[in-house]
Amino acid sequence: MAILEYIAVHQGAGVSELSREMSLNKSTVFSILKTFVALGYLFKNEMTGQYQITFRLHSLVGEDPKPGSFISYARPHLQKIAQKYDETVHFVTGDENTVVYIDKLESTKPIRIHTVVGAEQPLHCTAVGKAILAWRDENEIIAYAKRTGLKSMTENSITDIATLLQEMKKIREQGFSIDDEENQPDLYCIGMPVFNDKGKALYAISLSMPKYRKDELVVDEVVNDLKQTAQELNKFF
Repeated sequence: MAILEYIAVHQGAGVSELSREMSLNKSTVFSILKTFVALGYLFKNEMTGQYQITFRLHSLVGEDPKPGSFISYARPHLQKIAQKYDETVHFVTGDENTVVYIDKLESTKPIRIHTVVGAEQPLHCTAVGKAILAWRDENEIIAYAKRTGLKSMTENSITDIATLLQEMKKIREQGFSIDDEENQPDLYCIGMPVFNDKGKALYAISLSMPKYRKDELVVDEVVNDLKQTAQELNKFF
């Protein structure tokens, strides 16, 4: 427990640091860390080599932690998608009316997607937004539509409640969402929800590209890869 508390307070620590601070040999520390990882309380940040806490402890006491450590956990999984397709990968969290971009991995291709970490976008006309909105109940979806007025971002944006509800049903049935020039002209995105331990879609990921590159991809393959990635991210909770 002292090791767990130290990692929580310092927002991460490595084996050597813990060995020194706890006055334990490295093999003992590593064995303890391995147990915590197996139980889901810690994960190893592959970018830093440090161990960090997951949301599991927060979930046990009903807290709502900030997503910073989740981003660290998610990044290696998102990198695999970005490297395979060389298209832009987005990672967002949702609130009442918008999604907030909390991480972005750029394509290396000369024509890229213009999005900024920290920026907000509507739920009803982005792939990531629709992936989150679709798993709210019907009354919540209708309330969102009335609050926001379903502002039109392009000529392809959904602007009426009936069409929105139909789209949300379709997304739930197929398990993923599509933004076909609904938020920006010439932009095509495939979105996937990320569920927490209570089955709520509070986060989402997407693969985004200029629409003219869409035909270079097999949508079913992208959907499968995004689904597997979302399942890996779900293990954080």
